[in-house]
Amino acid sequence: MNRMRKLLAAGLAAVTVLSWGALPAWADGESPGKEEVIYINLDNAGDVSSVSVVNIFDLAQAGRIVDHGAYTSVRNMTGTEPVTLAGETVTIQAGPGRVYYEGVLPEAKVPWLFDIRYFLDDQELSATDIAGRSGELEIRLSIKKNPACTGHFFANYALQASLTLDGDMCRNIDAPGATAANVGGDRQLTYTVLPGKGADIVVRAQVTDFAMDPIAINGVPLTLDVEVDDDALMEKVSELTGAVGTLNEGAEALSGGAADLRTGAAELTAGTGAVRSGAQELESGAASLESGAYQFQSGLNALAEQSAGLTGGAQAVKDGLAQLQQTLAGASFSPEQIAQVQQGAADMTTTLETMKAGVDGLQAGLDAAMGITQLDDLIAGNQAAIDGLSGYVSFFSDLQKVIDVLTLDNDVLGGLASLSGGLTTLSDGMTQLQNGFTAFSEAVGQAAGSLGALPDEMQTLKTAVDALAAGALDLDAGVAAYTDGVARLQSNFGAITGGAASLAAGSEDLAYGAGSLNEGATALSEGVAALGEGAGQMAEGTAEMVRQTDGMEGKIQEQIDKMLSGVNGGSEPVTSFVSSRNRDVAAVQFVIRTPPIEKPAPSMTEPAAETQPDFWDKLKDLF
Repeated sequence: MNRMRKLLAAGLAAVTVLSWGALPAWADGESPGKEEVIYINLDNAGDVSSVSVVNIFDLAQAGRIVDHGAYTSVRNMTGTEPVTLAGETVTIQAGPGRVYYEGVLPEAKVPWLFDIRYFLDDQELSATDIAGRSGELEIRLSIKKNPACTGHFFANYALQASLTLDGDMCRNIDAPGATAANVGGDRQLTYTVLPGKGADIVVRAQVTDFAMDPIAINGVPLTLDVEVDDDALMEKVSELTGAVGTLNEGAEALSGGAADLRTGAAELTAGTGAVRSGAQELESGAASLESGAYQFQSGLNALAEQSAGLTGGAQAVKDGLAQLQQTLAGASFSPEQIAQVQQGAADMTTTLETMKAGVDGLQAGLDAAMGITQLDDLIAGNQAAIDGLSGYVSFFSDLQKVIDVLTLDNDVLGGLASLSGGLTTLSDGMTQLQNGFTAFSEAVGQAAGSLGALPDEMQTLKTAVDALAAGALDLDAGVAAYTDGVARLQSNFGAITGGAASLAAGSEDLAYGAGSLNEGATALSEGVAALGEGAGQMAEGTAEMVRQTDGMEGKIQEQIDKMLSGVNGGSEPVTSFVSSRNRDVAAVQFVIRTPPIEKPAPSMTEPAAETQPDFWDKLKDLF
């Protein structure tokens, strides 16, 4: 009997080691209570064919065991003491030590549903039909929760499923998700199914004369010795939340800066718009200036053409006076001669008046075309624009062209101011010359009247003629100065005309550049507006991140605990699989297996090969 107990204990220990691992070892003097090992036999399709329970008790001293279960039969696996089954109550009178008894359950509902299918060359076959066949094998094992089974076993227990393929029969084995190991000539495939999880296992292989050992599945509470460095992890989480806060502060600062930049961009757009408008006005004014300059040049050319006549007329006046002097010197003056002198003086006066009106017309035309009285304001405005734009050349290189055009504009406007001054001087000279000729004409008239009334006053007329001759010399000098001024003005105004043309061309380029600058500033303003909107959205997002990460340490700790709880199968107390009346249950373990797939027996004409009992058969033979 003692030898039998030792063999049984060794056999059970081997079962648990081979199936999952040793049952819990208990300290001396500590009662582990009852343990249950549920043996579930499946057919090759995965349906439950039978369920038996091995109940284990560890007694410190002899006594009576009372247990419960809806068994159809029971038997003592340790000794010869009788096991009594009355309804669902089992009693055993046993001595000290470990006591084992087996109970058979009818139609027990196990925690898992198993479905096993076999395919050969893509054709589904039963395990019986596939035995001894060759081809491309595929085994599909499905594990799901059995909703008809009560208790926490599915949620709290992990499964380990093992398939063993003979290396001589199976080649090119493909088993995704399996832990594969060579055991002698066999290939052992092991799958771990965590608590509360199902599985869909697929194994493929090229087989010859196929046969396979039983599929072994074992279920135990899963407890992993997992150490999580909470302090280090929480420190990193704190760093993360701090970084999120810093990021939020930066995003808010960026949003504020973008708002300021948007305001500045709007001001820049408005400023470039004003520059664009001014450039367009300058373009229009430059075109008018160019047109007026060419008209003025034409007038100067016409005036210059008249200078020769004026010079000739002045010379004729001087020659006439000289002739009059000679005539008076002879003391013989006829009324006809005096009338000719008087008419010549009147003609000269009319000519001078026409010339004076032409000069005044030129001055008025220049004033009207260019607003000469405002030239200083235009020059000052251009200089202010040059000073203002110079600070932005480093950002917009095209602004230098605008500055160059404005500088040329000021040079031309300065020339126009000088021209205006020259025309004023010429007008003043013409006025003086006209006044002189008027005095001369009056003197000739007086002389003519005196000669007609008083022939004896000839000497007085001679004296007046001498004075007119002297005045004619001054007139001749004035005409010379006038014609010389017209010539110089005509020569110098050519540069003004060219400058006006350059200004017109430059102002056109300026208007185009100002338009491009305004368009660029508008695009910049739009881009800055988009940047501001994006920065605002970013600030909102980082603020939301701050809200979401608030209390993250506690949330992460909770998730870690939840994850480990799921891996370990929860913390619910162990309950009996057999009966809720069994209160003191220390452990429950499931041992599940299918029949082997065996090749068909040889024909009757051939001697049958001796079948060697496997471990399971040897274990049964012990009882």
